[in-house]
Amino acid sequence: MARDRSTDQQEEDVNGRSDSGRGDRKDGSHGSRNGAIPGPDAVRMAKEQLAELTGHRVDSVSGLSRSEDGWDVTVELVELERIPPTTNVLGSYEVQLDEEGTLLGYDRIRRYHPGRTDDE
Repeated sequence: MARDRSTDQQEEDVNGRSDSGRGDRKDGSHGSRNGAIPGPDAVRMAKEQLAELTGHRVDSVSGLSRSEDGWDVTVELVELERIPPTTNVLGSYEVQLDEEGTLLGYDRIRRYHPGRTDDE
């Protein structure tokens, strides 16, 4: 059964996105309906902005959660690179982003050597 073109247009206008099911919005963005960027974009933006500000290489991301203002992303940075790499000094940073992915602030929450747990 063929769909009426005006029905498709109404659905696109009401939902603010196309009927593709991918979450693509009419304005070309890929955000959620409330205007916040999706989690993977928040992670990418947090990594890029923190690396630029600190000058340190991002090693990994260990946490992601929604906050009242946007996103909290926990990122592991290599603060001091040594040979062998097991003697590197890593820093765990919590990065706060707003709904659009703009950096609000960051805090180092711990420093540690790879392969060591908090119990050691």
